[in-house]
Amino acid sequence: MKTKDTFAQSSPEQELDDFIDALNLELRPKESTHDDVAELQSLTRNIKNLRPAAEPREQFTRQLQENLRKTNKPQKKFLPWGALVASILVVIFLISPWSHSNKDLVLAMEQEVKQLQNYHGILEKVSTNAAGETQLIQRTEIWSEGNKYATQSEDNIITVNNGEQRWKTQANNQEITLLPIYLDPHDFDLKKEAARAQQYPHKIAGTDTVAGRAATRLEIAPPGGLTYYLWIDKETHLPIQLQTAMQKSLRTTYTFVTLETNVQVPNSTFNYNLPEGYRIIDQNPDKPAADLEEAVALSNLSPLQPSDKPLRFFASPNRIVLDFDDTIVIESKATTPFILSPLATLGQIEGSPLEILPDSLRWQQNGLEINIQGQRTEELAKQLAKTIVIPQPGQVLPDQPSVKVEIDMEVVKNNQQQVDAGSSPWQLDPVQVAFTFAALQISPEGIQGEPPLDFNSLKITSNTGTDARIELSEGPVKTVYLKRLIRQDQSGIWTVTGYDPR
Repeated sequence: MKTKDTFAQSSPEQELDDFIDALNLELRPKESTHDDVAELQSLTRNIKNLRPAAEPREQFTRQLQENLRKTNKPQKKFLPWGALVASILVVIFLISPWSHSNKDLVLAMEQEVKQLQNYHGILEKVSTNAAGETQLIQRTEIWSEGNKYATQSEDNIITVNNGEQRWKTQANNQEITLLPIYLDPHDFDLKKEAARAQQYPHKIAGTDTVAGRAATRLEIAPPGGLTYYLWIDKETHLPIQLQTAMQKSLRTTYTFVTLETNVQVPNSTFNYNLPEGYRIIDQNPDKPAADLEEAVALSNLSPLQPSDKPLRFFASPNRIVLDFDDTIVIESKATTPFILSPLATLGQIEGSPLEILPDSLRWQQNGLEINIQGQRTEELAKQLAKTIVIPQPGQVLPDQPSVKVEIDMEVVKNNQQQVDAGSSPWQLDPVQVAFTFAALQISPEGIQGEPPLDFNSLKITSNTGTDARIELSEGPVKTVYLKRLIRQDQSGIWTVTGYDPR
């Protein structure tokens, strides 16, 4: 605890500065024993807990001054009221997640990235599990210039996107694969990361050493998304490391272990040339269209149109792709009945089944099959349909089984481990698990030869991702109820918890 002597060694302004620094670093600050400083510290903490405005209004300053004049407490003499008001305004700027220091940092990064003509570096991708164990996934050499890039992996696979074409060259197999240029999963692009940092709420979370370089750690919180971190080189002001949020017990970290900017990149780096003897694998059926009208002419479709305007259009017969950079909307002619993926959660859209997978929504509407992939799936789906129902993980089904099945959790754990090791993957499919259970009710001794049930008689009527209900149109079992008991994601097996007899 501070004494009057130690207080005399530290000015009120210094105490307040130290208090603000501690708050910014998410540390527990020291409370002052001086009444005036303690009051100001309390106000500082309260302001930090508020959602800050872009800048204090003049009316706010006048009201604050008026309120301070009306206080009944005797005024101390170490800080005049004008200075106190100024100090509070400084506090607002300093502790705001959108403070000048944060703005200056991100602005410096954005300006530095804008000046980049090109860059060349080595990018490492490392995966970390919930136990803190790390594994190097890949090490890639990258050349980037404008909207073009080329990468070469350690196993000599070269991927190039020159803005008009994207392809992958595999020298070992003497193959070139032509790929769509939309929704390009390029892992860590300096310009895109700088733009995201500017766009999303962010704050300085500390300093670290990254690949031997001093770097500022920036905490970024996308609205409705998970918080992730970006490290900015203190010397060059360039982003050099990205760490994703922990998802499905895994976190991915991308690090530029080397990075050089504005270097000489040969023009041939981004040129498409088919080496002699190489085989072409075309996985890019869609061709660029100048606008929606041209895309409609190429596809002969009347697509559903979201209110947001796409950046680019692509089309082929009976198919249109709307490219929003981080998300694509694929609309194609529905030629077959809708079949739900066994790994998907079941929702509803316009009264029809909605297939829900990570970063993907798929359904049929107005004679079209629509598939939205990327970061804004739900947002864009709501622009195409008036009613959409997406079940929440862990949501309890309204109906419960009339007959409960006794469960041995040790057996369930062993089954999960077998699937993790690559055995019995059918346990990841709730329909297959329900089919096996229902068949064994008919043939308890086991199934030999043809199964006693038609697999097509089973239909998913509910699937929240953690709980599922399967109905059967034949056999002694009418309904099967299942849960993911061990792991509540796509890697978790399904277990029968009960059933309704017919």
